[in-house]
Amino acid sequence: MFSYWSYILIGNNDTGKTSFQKHLVFDLCGREYDRLPRNLLTEITHPRMPRGVATLSTMNRSYQEKIDEYIDISGFFRNSFKQGDICILSSHTHDPSIVHLKDMIHELRIRAYNVGAVFFSNGFNKDAEQISLLDWDERLWLENPPANSPEAIQSQIARLAREFSEMLIARASVS
Repeated sequence: MFSYWSYILIGNNDTGKTSFQKHLVFDLCGREYDRLPRNLLTEITHPRMPRGVATLSTMNRSYQEKIDEYIDISGFFRNSFKQGDICILSSHTHDPSIVHLKDMIHELRIRAYNVGAVFFSNGFNKDAEQISLLDWDERLWLENPPANSPEAIQSQIARLAREFSEMLIARASVS
């Protein structure tokens, strides 16, 4: 038995959401990208991931950054969403993101996913406080304080992605 999980990374620009996904794809799938493609479905190759958990779906860019292309949440799920065993989506916090997130949660639940919010400490603001009150199955916190250099930031995000990967492997092992 396996429970399907989708995680929505929440934060405005420059919080680390895109780099986090790039590192996650590397950690779980062994695929390294200079620029992670949007709406990617990748085979999970990590040796400790249990059988039956075979694919990772990543959105890469936040929904709000590509809203003109998607038109609406239904359009995104109908035309661009790649359904995987584990899914990573991305959203900003600014208005009207809370409406988009309610619709994302609804669409993911239609597809039998549990839905977790992933908040970045450096992106948690008043809007994120309200988003945290939504009907999430789980809320996760990534401690991502500002760092002194781009290298330090990438190292910190890589570590957070590695820890997240380990959590996903552990969760799949006991499901």
